[in-house]
Amino acid sequence: MNGKPKKKWILKVFVFLLALYLIWLAALLLRYRQPQAKPSEREGPPFEIQGVYHIHTTFSDGQKPPDKIAEIASRKPLSFIILTDHGNPNLACVAAQGWKDKVLVLAGSELSVSRGHLVALDFNLPSAPFSQNAEQAAREVEACAGFSVIAHPFSKVRWSWGKTFEFSGLEIIDSDTMIKRNFFSSLLYLPAVLVKPGLYLLKTLERPTQTLRKWDELNAQPPVYGYISADAHLFYSGLFSCFRLHVLLQEPLSHDFETAKAQVFGALRQGRFYNAIEAAGSARGFLFWVERGQAKFPMGSAIPFDPRAQVKLRVKTLFPFKVKTLFIRNGETILSSEKREISLTPERPGVYRVEIYLQGWSPLARNIPWIISNPIFLSEDEK
Repeated sequence: MNGKPKKKWILKVFVFLLALYLIWLAALLLRYRQPQAKPSEREGPPFEIQGVYHIHTTFSDGQKPPDKIAEIASRKPLSFIILTDHGNPNLACVAAQGWKDKVLVLAGSELSVSRGHLVALDFNLPSAPFSQNAEQAAREVEACAGFSVIAHPFSKVRWSWGKTFEFSGLEIIDSDTMIKRNFFSSLLYLPAVLVKPGLYLLKTLERPTQTLRKWDELNAQPPVYGYISADAHLFYSGLFSCFRLHVLLQEPLSHDFETAKAQVFGALRQGRFYNAIEAAGSARGFLFWVERGQAKFPMGSAIPFDPRAQVKLRVKTLFPFKVKTLFIRNGETILSSEKREISLTPERPGVYRVEIYLQGWSPLARNIPWIISNPIFLSEDEK
């Protein structure tokens, strides 16, 4: 007899807690909105397009074929996607490039090399498989007119660092890593996947402190560009809504495949793009550039620093919501501002980049940057 009242009491407590949880979750879902940027009145240049980098298909360990993935991307809508199936290289993946559902489908390969995983992009097909030695593979990719990006350097297949660095880029945020690492801590938000997947993905994120620190350290050498990586194997729709590259072109994206491919990969090679956690807010319209006299140079540029010249770093964050901008030089914050237009006169050479943080209510944690620019490199003036 004593057991039945106890069971009823436990059941009532469980139902009460479940009801509280459902009310809390419903309130959170109702409150969550992706803040939208105002449509840009600027026609360019630069011409801004959005895409997703690091996607796996059925040609390796992904769950959908390229055509289906392109169809999903077209509904976002995205201008381009970059497939990176495992291989040495993955010939089927590379052959899948082209325009599909009005989306520019580009491809490379994620190579398994001696130090970890290396993404090779925009290469001509080699006459033999790429080397398994990391540095040699990077040189071979470059010899095939391509470039390389280190994948998920501090997780899964971790990267072992050497004395030299011969790679063009580094993944600074990897969503697959974040989801797996923080799966249990984000379980309370898992039901949101059915209604608002962006909310759940935002709750899987943590500040990429270790990767950002390594990126700043590497940029004491030749330029290294940072990438936000979807590392998508499934759940493509949600990931495409969350993790994006914003690429800045000098001309509108061409309808000719080869020309468009050269435009996008050319911008990536030069660091003319920024990274955004799009599910936290539409990031379209962010600008970061340097002026020297009358000349203007976009992010990714490397120019000599001359204290006698009129050099200014400029940022525009013309969003209809409140943000905080951090100017970072050689890994150290040198200015924090909530102004929408900022001008900074650099006092010395260095590697300058920008992080943007949302200031209003957001599911994105306050210590996680919403936008991460690529750097501007002000080198010692060569006389």
